[in-house]
Amino acid sequence: MKRTLAMAVTLGLAGLASCEKKPEGTPPPLNVTVAPVQQKDVFVMRTWVGLLDGFQNAEIRAQVTGYLTTQNYKEGSVVKKGSVLFTIDQRPFQAALAQAQADYAKAVAQAQLSQITLDRQTQLYKTKVISQQEYDTSYQDTQASLASVAAAQANVQSAQINLAYCTIVAPFDGIAGVAQAQIGDLVGPGGSATVLTQMSQVNPIKVNFSITEQEYLNAYALLQQLQNTPTDQLEGKLTLKLADGSEYSKPGKFDFVNRQVNVSTGTIQITALFPNDDDILRPGLFARVTAPTEELKGALLVPQVALVELQGDYLISVVAQDNTVKTMPVKAGPVQGELQVVTPKIPDSLKAGMKVIVGGVEKVRPDMKVNPTAAPSPSPTPSPAGQPKGEKKAS
Repeated sequence: MKRTLAMAVTLGLAGLASCEKKPEGTPPPLNVTVAPVQQKDVFVMRTWVGLLDGFQNAEIRAQVTGYLTTQNYKEGSVVKKGSVLFTIDQRPFQAALAQAQADYAKAVAQAQLSQITLDRQTQLYKTKVISQQEYDTSYQDTQASLASVAAAQANVQSAQINLAYCTIVAPFDGIAGVAQAQIGDLVGPGGSATVLTQMSQVNPIKVNFSITEQEYLNAYALLQQLQNTPTDQLEGKLTLKLADGSEYSKPGKFDFVNRQVNVSTGTIQITALFPNDDDILRPGLFARVTAPTEELKGALLVPQVALVELQGDYLISVVAQDNTVKTMPVKAGPVQGELQVVTPKIPDSLKAGMKVIVGGVEKVRPDMKVNPTAAPSPSPTPSPAGQPKGEKKAS
C-alpha cells in the first residue's frame, strides 16, 4: 500500500497539534508488527518468450523403393522405439534375397572345387610334374573363387538389409504425426523421397529462448557453472507459463548455450529441458520461461511491505534492542515472493536477524518507542519477473 505526501502531512500536523496540548502522562508505546531480516543465497530471475521443441525430431522416410502396404500406428499416438509404423511390399526383396543366397552357395561350391584343385596341383608341382605357370594359374583361380564367395556373402547381407527396410519402425519413443503417404503409394529414397510421417520425442521437451548479448555477458559466470555441472546434478530452477496464463507444474533444468550469437538479432539461444510425463507440452507451443541470470550470495531480504518509497529512495524502519525506531535508507533489489532483496546504503548497518517493522510503519517516527510483536513469516517463493514490486510509496 503506497503512502502519499498528504498522509505524511496529516500525520505531521496531528503530531504538532498533540504537542500543543499539555501531556496528561506518558503515552503507551505504539503497537507494531515486526519480521526478522533474512540472509540467504538467492537468484535474480528474468522472463523471456520461449518456443517448445521436441527433444528429438525425425522425418520418417522409406529407404527402399516399393509400394506401401500397411500403416500400423494411429496418427497422433505415442509409440515406443521399434514399433512398426509402415510396411512396404516385401516380395521383390524376398526374391532378391533368395537369388543372393543362391549365388552365395554357388560361389562357395566353386571355391571348394578350386581349393581341391589347388591341393592336387601343389603336390604335382612339388614332384616337378607340372610347371610353375600351371601352379600359379591354379593358385590365382582359387584366390578369385574365395573373393567371389566374399562378394556373394556381401550381396546376401545387402539383400537382408533391404528386406528389413521394408518394415519401417519408430527410431525412439515419441509421438507420431499425420501420415503423409497412403497405402498403395510408391515410396522410396532419394532427393524426392516421400516423408511418410514425422516423430518427436517430447519427454523431456526442449524450450528454446534467446537472451541479449548484455544479458549473456552478465550471466556468463552462472552459465559456465551450469554448463560444467552434470545434468543429473542440476536443480530445476526454471518455470514455464503457458499461453493460457497457467503455470506449468514442473520445474525445468538448464541444458546448453548455443555456440554463437545471432548476428542478425544480437541474441544467443539458451535451451532448457522440462519433464513432460503427461505429454501436455507439444513442439511449437509458445510459453514464457523464467530463468535465473545471477546468483546473489548472502543477500539480505525483508518483507516487501516493510519498504517505504520516498522520492525514488527506499527506507525501512528497524526496531533497536531498546525498542526504539531507527530509519535506514536501502537500495531495493530483486523480489523473491513476498520478500525483497535490500542493500543498506550505509555498509554493515543492516544485518540478518534485525527486526524490521511491517505493520504500523506509517505511524512510526525515528527514535519513537514501540511495542513489537512478531508477524507471520512471509513466503520466499521467487517472483516470476524477479523485479521490485509492491513497494510502499510516500511522495
